[in-house]
Amino acid sequence: MFAGMLRSRAAIGAAAAAAAVALAGAGSAATADPAAAPPSVNPCTPAAQGASPFTSDTNRVGLVDLYFFLAQGAPVTFYECVAGHPHLLGVRTVPNSDITPFYGATQWRCGRLTRDFAATATLPDGTLVRGTTDLHTVSCAHRFALQVPPSVAPGHPALVRIVDRWGIGGIHTRLCTTSPLGARTCQSVPFAAAVNAADRSIRPRIPGDWRVELDVRGYRVSATLAVGVKRVVTAPPPTLLATGDSTMGGVDSFLADDLGDRANVVSDVVPGFAISLANGWAAMASAQVRRLRPSVTVISLGANEGFPMTAADGTQHNCCDPAWVAEYTHRVRRIMDIYARHGRARVIYLTIAAPRVASRVPVTDAVNAAIIAAAAGLPGVRVVRADLLFSPHGYQPSIRYHGRGVDVRAPDGVHLDAAGTAIEAQEVVNALSIPPTRHARRR
Repeated sequence: MFAGMLRSRAAIGAAAAAAAVALAGAGSAATADPAAAPPSVNPCTPAAQGASPFTSDTNRVGLVDLYFFLAQGAPVTFYECVAGHPHLLGVRTVPNSDITPFYGATQWRCGRLTRDFAATATLPDGTLVRGTTDLHTVSCAHRFALQVPPSVAPGHPALVRIVDRWGIGGIHTRLCTTSPLGARTCQSVPFAAAVNAADRSIRPRIPGDWRVELDVRGYRVSATLAVGVKRVVTAPPPTLLATGDSTMGGVDSFLADDLGDRANVVSDVVPGFAISLANGWAAMASAQVRRLRPSVTVISLGANEGFPMTAADGTQHNCCDPAWVAEYTHRVRRIMDIYARHGRARVIYLTIAAPRVASRVPVTDAVNAAIIAAAAGLPGVRVVRADLLFSPHGYQPSIRYHGRGVDVRAPDGVHLDAAGTAIEAQEVVNALSIPPTRHARRR
């Protein structure tokens, strides 16, 4: 149900480098943290304001990618934080670059959906910089697929294929079959590491609909095997595309869990992309629509903007005067129109919460104004005001949501943390008017 599509590493690296420029705000000195704790201190303690931007994404199915900005070519040490204790993931060095990526830093886990990470680096001038980030991965409710024959004659063997969509294996499952009379039999199906498929043969003898179920860590995936009867074909659920820059990270996996079987959530996130730097999202949107035919597209894009843009008349405009906003509006409206598929699909476009760095606020305000203006009059397009939800009076680390205080911002002052992305996903579900089914299959 949940899938990701891998972009070229060169494209992501270039986009992420642009993000580093945008995130730097007043310059690289603003991201250095002279008061940061020495290396002997637990790196999983919350990073101070002004710490180097550090983010993560789950765009590749089964894997977590990490991105540390502004290390200035110094080695970066990455950790996963479990109950506040650091577990070393590895060290990466990228000379002559403002971003240090750690692709495939770790794998998704069924038993731990909210993940916390830390990274540290000592710059060439001796300054220690560090960052912390968290994310939410999709649950095991969407990890496995069952493939059964359309029908089989009574007494004939039927091959059941179990597919690990994450492709990482390393887990035990249990396959059960239930006859039309209610008799249930089960067998263990282990997956070795990196094994993504297993076959089991069953021989149903009683005519009727047999239920085939896979138990995975408290979740169930089911299919129906028609034995000696005509198979009832059901329509597949609609496809929901969750896309955008790193601000979509986490929202996509919460959407997959919240919507359950009501939608096939496909994630396609490009960290660091900026419409004002590279006017290529329209072409990307067209390719996504051709491939997926999404009934709904949810997009969050605009945290890394602020670059000069050349309008259709050939004149260049700096952020964030009215001409710049007009050009940005034009580009966003084109994107919305593509995803709307001439009125055949719906679009949920998220505004961007205010950043902590004051110099970045005018850029975010201009982007949000353009998003709102672009959506005006477009059928099927709705703007969800994340800026009003998370920063109604400017940047704030926590909000009141359903009567309780919730910390919602990541340490970098740009992104939302796991709790914030969960809330944003819920607001999207509310906008779609689709009842959530959080862990509907869980026993």
